[in-house]
Amino acid sequence: MTNDDEVWFVLTFGGMFFGLGFISIFGQVYLCFFKMQEILSLLRNSFGILERKPFLERGVFGSYLMLTCVGAFLTLPSWAIKGGGLDKEDYLNFPLGLLTLIRFFYVAALGSGAAMLVMLIGCKYMGWID
Repeated sequence: MTNDDEVWFVLTFGGMFFGLGFISIFGQVYLCFFKMQEILSLLRNSFGILERKPFLERGVFGSYLMLTCVGAFLTLPSWAIKGGGLDKEDYLNFPLGLLTLIRFFYVAALGSGAAMLVMLIGCKYMGWID
Protein backbone atom coordinates (compact mmCIF):
# COMPACT_ATOMS: atom_id res chain seq x y z
CA MET A 1 0.00 0.00 0.00
CA THR A 2 1.40 3.40 -0.94
CA ASN A 3 0.65 6.73 0.62
CA ASP A 4 0.52 10.17 -0.95
CA ASP A 5 4.10 11.07 -0.01
CA GLU A 6 5.47 8.04 -1.82
CA VAL A 7 3.45 8.81 -4.92
CA TRP A 8 4.67 12.42 -4.97
CA PHE A 9 8.24 11.25 -4.47
CA VAL A 10 8.04 8.93 -7.47
CA LEU A 11 6.23 11.49 -9.62
CA THR A 12 8.73 14.23 -8.77
CA PHE A 13 11.98 12.32 -9.27
CA GLY A 14 10.61 10.11 -12.03
CA GLY A 15 9.41 13.21 -13.86
CA MET A 16 12.79 14.87 -13.40
CA PHE A 17 14.55 11.76 -14.69
CA PHE A 18 12.40 11.45 -17.81
CA GLY A 19 12.12 15.19 -18.46
CA LEU A 20 15.82 15.96 -18.18
CA GLY A 21 16.68 12.76 -20.06
CA PHE A 22 14.31 13.79 -22.87
CA ILE A 23 15.95 17.23 -23.07
CA SER A 24 19.42 15.70 -23.11
CA ILE A 25 18.71 13.05 -25.74
CA PHE A 26 16.95 15.36 -28.16
CA GLY A 27 19.57 18.04 -27.55
CA GLN A 28 22.32 15.61 -28.49
CA VAL A 29 20.42 14.59 -31.62
CA TYR A 30 20.12 18.28 -32.55
CA LEU A 31 23.82 18.86 -31.98
CA CYS A 32 24.71 15.73 -33.96
CA PHE A 33 22.66 16.58 -37.03
CA PHE A 34 22.86 20.37 -37.15
CA LYS A 35 25.94 21.56 -35.26
CA MET A 36 28.52 18.77 -35.47
CA GLN A 37 30.58 20.24 -38.32
CA GLU A 38 30.61 23.68 -36.71
CA ILE A 39 31.76 22.22 -33.38
CA LEU A 40 34.52 20.19 -35.04
CA SER A 41 35.74 23.20 -37.01
CA LEU A 42 35.86 25.32 -33.85
CA LEU A 43 37.84 22.67 -31.95
CA ARG A 44 40.27 21.83 -34.77
CA ASN A 45 43.42 22.33 -32.60
CA SER A 46 42.25 20.24 -29.64
CA PHE A 47 44.11 16.95 -29.32
CA GLY A 48 41.17 15.12 -27.70
CA ILE A 49 38.94 15.91 -30.67
CA LEU A 50 41.57 15.06 -33.29
CA GLU A 51 42.24 11.76 -31.55
CA ARG A 52 38.56 10.75 -31.70
CA LYS A 53 37.75 11.94 -35.24
CA PRO A 54 38.04 8.42 -36.74
CA PHE A 55 35.03 7.40 -34.62
CA LEU A 56 32.83 9.64 -36.78
CA GLU A 57 33.14 7.09 -39.58
CA ARG A 58 31.33 4.51 -37.42
CA GLY A 59 27.92 6.09 -37.76
CA VAL A 60 25.52 7.12 -35.01
CA PHE A 61 27.48 5.59 -32.12
CA GLY A 62 30.70 7.28 -33.25
CA SER A 63 28.94 10.63 -33.43
CA TYR A 64 27.47 10.04 -29.98
CA LEU A 65 30.94 9.23 -28.60
CA MET A 66 32.34 12.40 -30.17
CA LEU A 67 29.56 14.54 -28.72
CA THR A 68 30.03 12.96 -25.31
CA CYS A 69 33.71 13.85 -25.38
CA VAL A 70 33.01 17.38 -26.58
CA GLY A 71 30.38 17.80 -23.87
CA ALA A 72 32.76 16.58 -21.19
CA PHE A 73 35.53 18.86 -22.44
CA LEU A 74 33.31 21.94 -22.56
CA THR A 75 31.38 21.26 -19.35
CA LEU A 76 34.59 20.88 -17.30
CA PRO A 77 37.13 22.84 -19.39
CA SER A 78 39.80 23.29 -16.72
CA TRP A 79 40.24 19.52 -16.40
CA ALA A 80 40.27 19.08 -20.18
CA ILE A 81 42.85 21.83 -20.69
CA LYS A 82 45.09 20.44 -17.93
CA GLY A 83 44.78 16.94 -19.39
CA GLY A 84 45.67 18.15 -22.89
CA GLY A 85 42.39 17.15 -24.55
CA LEU A 86 41.19 20.72 -25.11
CA ASP A 87 43.23 23.55 -26.55
CA LYS A 88 42.95 26.75 -24.49
CA GLU A 89 42.69 28.98 -27.57
CA ASP A 90 39.92 26.82 -29.04
CA TYR A 91 38.02 27.10 -25.77
CA LEU A 92 38.46 30.87 -25.54
CA ASN A 93 37.33 31.36 -29.17
CA PHE A 94 34.30 29.05 -28.84
CA PRO A 95 31.01 30.96 -29.38
CA LEU A 96 29.21 31.63 -26.10
CA GLY A 97 25.75 30.67 -27.40
CA LEU A 98 26.86 27.25 -28.62
CA LEU A 99 28.91 26.69 -25.47
CA THR A 100 25.87 27.47 -23.31
CA LEU A 101 23.70 25.13 -25.38
CA ILE A 102 26.17 22.23 -25.08
CA ARG A 103 26.59 22.79 -21.35
CA PHE A 104 22.81 22.94 -20.86
CA PHE A 105 22.28 19.58 -22.59
CA TYR A 106 25.04 17.86 -20.64
CA VAL A 107 24.09 19.34 -17.27
CA ALA A 108 20.54 18.12 -18.02
CA ALA A 109 21.99 14.63 -18.52
CA LEU A 110 23.86 14.85 -15.20
CA GLY A 111 20.68 16.06 -13.49
CA SER A 112 18.73 13.18 -14.98
CA GLY A 113 21.29 10.72 -13.67
CA ALA A 114 21.19 12.31 -10.22
CA ALA A 115 17.36 12.15 -10.17
CA MET A 116 17.51 8.48 -11.15
CA LEU A 117 19.99 7.77 -8.36
CA VAL A 118 17.84 9.56 -5.76
CA MET A 119 14.78 7.69 -6.98
CA LEU A 120 16.63 4.38 -6.78
CA ILE A 121 17.80 5.07 -3.22
CA GLY A 122 14.31 6.24 -2.22
CA CYS A 123 12.62 3.18 -3.67
CA LYS A 124 15.12 0.95 -1.90
CA TYR A 125 14.45 2.79 1.37
CA MET A 126 10.67 2.42 0.93
CA GLY A 127 11.08 -1.31 0.38
CA TRP A 128 9.90 -1.35 -3.23
CA ILE A 129 13.20 -2.86 -4.37
CA ASP A 130 14.68 -5.87 -2.61
